[in-house]
Amino acid sequence: MSDLRASDTTTATEARSFSSASRSLLRDSVLLATGELLSSGPWRSVTVAQVAKAAGVSRQTVYNEFGNREELARAYVAWAGDQMLDEVERCVADHADDLVSALTAAFRVFLEVGTDHPVMRSLGDRTGSDDLVSVLSGDSGAPIVVGATERLTAIVERTWPELPVEAVEVACEVLVRLAISHLLLPTGDPATAARQVSLLAEPFISAVRDSHRDQATDLT
Repeated sequence: MSDLRASDTTTATEARSFSSASRSLLRDSVLLATGELLSSGPWRSVTVAQVAKAAGVSRQTVYNEFGNREELARAYVAWAGDQMLDEVERCVADHADDLVSALTAAFRVFLEVGTDHPVMRSLGDRTGSDDLVSVLSGDSGAPIVVGATERLTAIVERTWPELPVEAVEVACEVLVRLAISHLLLPTGDPATAARQVSLLAEPFISAVRDSHRDQATDLT
């Protein structure tokens, strides 16, 4: 009897795992299709029906998974941002010996990847009233900023666990907001923007480390 219960539990767990994997694959397929459509036109010209056709699913399936067109846009921007942060994570790993260099290089690579990304081209097209820039403005964009900040914070904390969490969170949110600002309204190339970030980041990080060192000394 116990073997039967164990078998049932295993089967249920496997079913849930399969269902989760299937849903993840569905979401990735739809979001990838959205990106492909954005490669050839702005968001205002992309319909849910087009996305569904490109992803090989029904329009109702897209609505069931994302709710509506605005939620699809929000999910796509968050997904695209996560892809760009994958590049940031690799960049940080390559500069794990120097936090300032890591953040400067990561900021630059984020801008370089983001500049040619379909979502950024669509965000930059302000000629229509229904474009992706609305996703990043107001309350609807908050989850995207929060998600990117949490991901970047986790990357920095894993690499430099000795730094105070609060300072890391503040620095990462500022960097995320600066990156979005530069992508939407660039005033120079990614290398120049990264150098500007370095000028601000270096004294801030030095001050944080000095403060952390002083606090550690006081406790000993």
